[in-house]
Amino acid sequence: LQNGIESRTNLSKLLSSSSSSSSTSPMFVGIAISDPVIRDYLRSVTADLPTVLFWDSGDDLDRSSRVDGFAAAAASPVDQLLSKYVGFSRPGRSARVINTISSLWARHTSDDLLFIWLVLLNEYVTPLSLVSDTTKGMDLESLWCMISNCGSKILDCVTDETCKKGLDCLQGCAFNDQVCQYRCIVSYETPKFEQFSLCVLQLHNCRNLNARMPSMPNPKPMTSWRGQPLTNEVAESLFIGWKEAGSQMPEGALTKRYSWLISGGKSAAYDHFPCQFQLYSYGKGKGQLWYEPVFKVITLDGHEVWRRRRYRVRRGTTPGTFHYSALDNGVTSNEYWRILDCAEDLTYCSFYYSGAASVAGLSYSGAVLGTVDGVWPEAYTDRIHESLRAAGIESWELNTADNSRCADAPFY
Repeated sequence: LQNGIESRTNLSKLLSSSSSSSSTSPMFVGIAISDPVIRDYLRSVTADLPTVLFWDSGDDLDRSSRVDGFAAAAASPVDQLLSKYVGFSRPGRSARVINTISSLWARHTSDDLLFIWLVLLNEYVTPLSLVSDTTKGMDLESLWCMISNCGSKILDCVTDETCKKGLDCLQGCAFNDQVCQYRCIVSYETPKFEQFSLCVLQLHNCRNLNARMPSMPNPKPMTSWRGQPLTNEVAESLFIGWKEAGSQMPEGALTKRYSWLISGGKSAAYDHFPCQFQLYSYGKGKGQLWYEPVFKVITLDGHEVWRRRRYRVRRGTTPGTFHYSALDNGVTSNEYWRILDCAEDLTYCSFYYSGAASVAGLSYSGAVLGTVDGVWPEAYTDRIHESLRAAGIESWELNTADNSRCADAPFY
């Protein structure tokens, strides 16, 4: 648009022809529009469109954002009342969508940016299970399910100071904010909180949620290592990593108390914790492993605490793929992991996962880079980025883990 009149003329014609069509309802999105001339032009050319979204484009342009003709800043008194108190009305629905996507945009993560478009498609084009199965609200049926099945567990939780703080914290989390939700959980987890979640969510699914793990992207695992085809046994030894002696270990190297120390990861909710140690061990049956992540949490009240989880791991159908399951604070999580790449000298391994805590309405994916010492291996940077890019992950999406104070990790 800054190149001259021709581009603006073409955009004007495109929007005009789309808005006059009976079969289409165009949507315009503008991000980080800083040129004052372009701002004035876009304000004019989008004036008749029912759905226009601007972010980080100046207060005036951002306030002109609207969905299905509703803009909070320009709404009539009647529409403002409807938007607040009548959720099924057009203003109510539009206000809910605007608040939802604005909250998602404010987090500035690639996953939340993707979810913005899914929310809009779910509301105005076609129902999407990825959205609808994770966003059902609390209704009378849900309340009755909780009271009739879990009354004692609810009472135990709301009368316990820590458990009640956990519930209040979760209530304050914005839509689909898994960073906020998981931080609440790890900050206030107690046996009473676990029993509450186990009864309300896992045993009775009182919110009637059914989140499914993402099916895309679906990166393929590595197929060879050290010049040989990857087998299930070799893949399992790569998870074991530095924790136990075996053929995977470099010649003459000493074992460590852990398999891997996470240098960084993609998920802002699950991969950013300090001192994330991965501990893998062989199970009794063939093709079985146990995975125990040990990680440090900075609680919401500023304390440092260590947390630990325990997953059962089973082989997938293809070498380098694995199925994980765990009961995390009363809720079952199921995950599907792939080994993307491992250095021949075992300096690092990169892993991709997708998962869901179905009855909690949580669907997620991510990737982690495990290294021998928790430090990014600079010599392998290009190779690591190439393997992550095959999983749809760019370097700017990665979080760096703080491994500066990990000496007191409780490995046993």
